[in-house]
Amino acid sequence: MFNVIRIENSYRKLFVAGVINGIGDRFSQVAILTLILQLTGSGLSVGLTLALRVIPFLLFGPISSRAAEKFSRKKLLIFTDFMRAALACLFLWVKGPDDLWIIYIGSFLLATGEAFYAPTRKASIPSVIEEINIKEVNSWEQVSLGFVLIIGAFSGGIVSYLFGAPAAFVINILSFVCAGLIICTIPTLEADGHAENHTPGKRRSQIVSLIAASSFLLMLVSFEFMVPLISGIENVLISVYAVETFKAADLGVGILYSVLGMGLMISPLVVKHIKGRFLPIAFLCLAMEGVFLACISQAQSFAVVILLFGFLSIFGGVGNTLLDTAAMETIPSRWHGDYFGLTATLSNTCIGISMFATGAVLEIFSPRQMGLAAGVGYIGLGLLFFMCSLSFNLAHERKKLGDKSAA
Repeated sequence: MFNVIRIENSYRKLFVAGVINGIGDRFSQVAILTLILQLTGSGLSVGLTLALRVIPFLLFGPISSRAAEKFSRKKLLIFTDFMRAALACLFLWVKGPDDLWIIYIGSFLLATGEAFYAPTRKASIPSVIEEINIKEVNSWEQVSLGFVLIIGAFSGGIVSYLFGAPAAFVINILSFVCAGLIICTIPTLEADGHAENHTPGKRRSQIVSLIAASSFLLMLVSFEFMVPLISGIENVLISVYAVETFKAADLGVGILYSVLGMGLMISPLVVKHIKGRFLPIAFLCLAMEGVFLACISQAQSFAVVILLFGFLSIFGGVGNTLLDTAAMETIPSRWHGDYFGLTATLSNTCIGISMFATGAVLEIFSPRQMGLAAGVGYIGLGLLFFMCSLSFNLAHERKKLGDKSAA
């Protein structure tokens, strides 16, 4: 892994920019979620805020690949970083409960930039690295999430606790600027065949037809639809467990996010020993996440919850790495932008709906009941997709998709 990050110069810059960008965003997110709970004490307000962060993926995710083709991926990433730096200044105006509307609007606008940034960045990865390094690079992607959660969430919780939310918001603004400047130094992020001229309508029709004709892609898209409906519950519960169930405030939120990050950073140590059967193992990891999430829902000690979240995150990091590697190695490179734009739209829309619904349902059911239901859901879906994945051979699927793409 360290040799790969050394020789892949463009990816190394993309990695560093993503870490800086993400750390600042986590500073802001921890401060926002804690501030909302302190001002309102409402799980519904948390769910609404998190939902507003993903609604833009429904509106703009499908056109992110078109925008990247028109303006180039590099220019799009730079623009969205600088745009979000300006928009992040809005949170500095929040002073009390009457200013919650600023949080809602600011969260929506920042997420609009992310709706263009995230799928474009992900589609750029296979374009700037050697194909043989895809699995190691996807492991680095989990490490980057780990850095973001450990440094961003934990440090964000401390900064917000000691100096107040405005300090976290300023760091977020600066992080976007720094990340944009780093992206400026990357020569190119374009894939081969970038200059091909296809109308947006024709490209959308082609990617939908490609997915519809492949049972393998239909399985992956189904996964992106079903799993986020449960992930939304988990996302809301992290803050609710820390602030309301265990009364740990900002610091508790930061601790839980940082232990998730530690698990993601440990996950490559497991991934390096996996040489094949990526999909079945990825789906078994999802089932194991469910086991730990169910155990968390019944834990009475915050220390035990911290430990269980760490193990949950290790399995999550392994599963995410293997799933992304399977998709990148199997799907033709010319369709990466369209595919990741489509799946980002689908997954983020579903997770947004789930988070909003979770906030509303928490007014009726307890966090522990919701956590148990989410854990059982993960277990069921993990086993279901595991059984489906046993019939697929990735090398065979890659050849079939290549033939269909060329036709």
